Amino acid sequence: MPLHPQVAAFVAQLDDLSALLRAQGDRRWSDRIDLCRALVADSNFAGVERFLALFEGPDSLADLRFGDPEADARLADCLSAARSFAERLASEERDAKGD
Repeated sequence: MPLHPQVAAFVAQLDDLSALLRAQGDRRWSDRIDLCRALVADSNFAGVERFLALFEGPDSLADLRFGDPEADARLADCLSAARSFAERLASEERDAKGD
């Protein structure tokens, strides 16, 4: 069964983010993003929750910088887009559950 278009777009955004992280040599974060992506691609909402949790606490994904202005700008764009997708999906899930 094909993924809902919003979910498919989120999966594609996670692919882009993971590829950027790998290109910058950051296996720690790319592996975490790959896990989230696999869960989401399998229609498992835990992937959305795991992704959003990566922005919590000290040394979070939101704190990541490469030290290269161009790569940092690309990272900021990817993170913003992916987080926006995840927050939208989480909101829809809460609404569907009546929370």
